[in-house]
Amino acid sequence: MGETEIELTPASVLQRRVEARARRYRGRMYVAVREQALELDEVAQAIVRRIDGTSTLRGIAAVVAEEYGVPAENATGDTVEFAAQLLAHGVVEVVPA
Repeated sequence: MGETEIELTPASVLQRRVEARARRYRGRMYVAVREQALELDEVAQAIVRRIDGTSTLRGIAAVVAEEYGVPAENATGDTVEFAAQLLAHGVVEVVPA
């Protein structure tokens, strides 16, 4: 993709790229861009559903933390880490501040 490394923070806002597609196949959920597909577990699906171009990763993590009963700081770190994977695979892009 040729992009420079982008450092995500809890304050980062992402949106799903137009070419990214989420599909259920044989009972499993995937998100794909071109020939690359990532399988999404339940928590990953919850994060991807909330990437809307306006919510910060911190805000998404807070909802996920409450929904799954985990500490907010753990959810925030995991959400930022997973979002970085989505960014690296071209599924999402950073919304400019």
